[in-house]
Amino acid sequence: METISRNITDMAADERVAIEQFLGKHLADNQRIIVQVLDVDAEDVQTTQPSIEDYAILADLDDATTALFEEAIQRSPSRDQPIL
Repeated sequence: METISRNITDMAADERVAIEQFLGKHLADNQRIIVQVLDVDAEDVQTTQPSIEDYAILADLDDATTALFEEAIQRSPSRDQPIL
């Protein structure tokens, strides 16, 4: 798995437009795009709900805040379902 993180203001104008078109929404200058690229093999398809460890961005949060996010993650759609 590879994680790519870019600040919106660091993107060239054409890159920003492409990302905004892909997401279907305008991005503010104070936002950041984080993309995780996964290698999916037919034998290695994850079918379980994501856990808090799947969201490394939460690592610096206190336990109470992490618990709130973990609860929301458990209610989120599976990875096989489109978000948009």
